[in-house]
Amino acid sequence: MKWALIIAAAPEEDIAYIQRVYQSLSQPLTLCADGGLQKARKLGLPCDLLIGDMDSGGLEETGEGTEQIRLPAEKDFTDTQSCLEEAVRRGCDAIVLTGASGGRLDHLLCNLHLLEALEIRGVRGYLADGRNLVQLLRNGPAAVPACYRYFSLLPIDETLEGVTIRGAKYPLENGTIRRADSLAVSNEALGGTVEIQVRRGRAFLIFSR
Repeated sequence: MKWALIIAAAPEEDIAYIQRVYQSLSQPLTLCADGGLQKARKLGLPCDLLIGDMDSGGLEETGEGTEQIRLPAEKDFTDTQSCLEEAVRRGCDAIVLTGASGGRLDHLLCNLHLLEALEIRGVRGYLADGRNLVQLLRNGPAAVPACYRYFSLLPIDETLEGVTIRGAKYPLENGTIRRADSLAVSNEALGGTVEIQVRRGRAFLIFSR
């Protein structure tokens, strides 16, 4: 599996988690979306590729070995999506997106839905910040990382059908979850491994501290 770490430019008070994510991956290709470069520099992390229109600080001294792709200010895709596309083009089949959940709500929602675009192409996508880890649900056992206490299942489609949750504080057997309610929010794993099955529908699986 070839990993990519993307560091986006959303404003964050705590960026130390990005370093922990980097250290947990196996020699990831590290891409910075414009001002994400400043976070990489503060953490002492490498930046293999800088992509953006350079309107949020990405045009600083990048250092040796940093490739750059300059984008126009007026474009059809965000700097973050351009990083995702380039990571896929370079053969990465698992991508962790960081620095993408602070600041503007429209950017956060867009970044979450970019995980769908990756899944369609057979690429595992994750969005991480200092308190949460988000992935698209893949049926089967879901191991809740030890550093997270809660998990939530949020429908993308209007309805999830045939939902079974076992090994959790609040189990569910062949249930229905609607996007307009909060039935599957803030559950807890009992022993570290939770079995989640969804017969029909797509959802975000969110682990939280």
